[in-house]
Amino acid sequence: MTDHASKEAGARSALILIEYQNDWLAPTGGINGQFQDREQIETAIANSKTVLEDARRRNIEVIHVRMVLEPNYRVLGEGKYGLRKMVRDYGSFLGEQTDFFPGFEPRDGEYVISERTGGSSAFAATTLDSYLRNNRIFDIYVMGFALRQCVESTVRNAHDLGYHTNVIYDASAAFTREQQTSFLSDIAPFYANAITTQAFMAQA
Repeated sequence: MTDHASKEAGARSALILIEYQNDWLAPTGGINGQFQDREQIETAIANSKTVLEDARRRNIEVIHVRMVLEPNYRVLGEGKYGLRKMVRDYGSFLGEQTDFFPGFEPRDGEYVISERTGGSSAFAATTLDSYLRNNRIFDIYVMGFALRQCVESTVRNAHDLGYHTNVIYDASAAFTREQQTSFLSDIAPFYANAITTQAFMAQA
């Protein structure tokens, strides 16, 4: 076997799920009500279940990224602006709100990242980059919530770190249809390969 063939045989990919937590997805979630496009969020949940099932069937590495914070939000510092302030104002990512939404609980052996310290990217102050590199994973598929915040930040970060990044945009949800449209036209072409759930499954 040639060196090139050996590399191909050893190549792996990973599906990265961003914040499939009650805060985002449960009807009682503190952030859930911010999704103005309800059809988009419901479609994203359904498609995400399909993608996750297919990834597990194909033995693709599954990585769960969630946000868990303490009530004093000390890790966010003063949080005067942006998401650091919004998280505090909404009382997000505390207690049962941080639990995985039913249907998206990690299985034994799936890597879970919970130690994020307030960054919107899944790579910010986490072990994600080292885990992927140590396991020789460079082809990644990203999906989750919300598309124009944590998903976009993760995709941008992944691109700059050199990963071959795919974003499953219809298994993710923006707060509005306009945000999804602008992501596809203005952001994705520069940082990732935007694909649908069906396109992901067709790669099997």
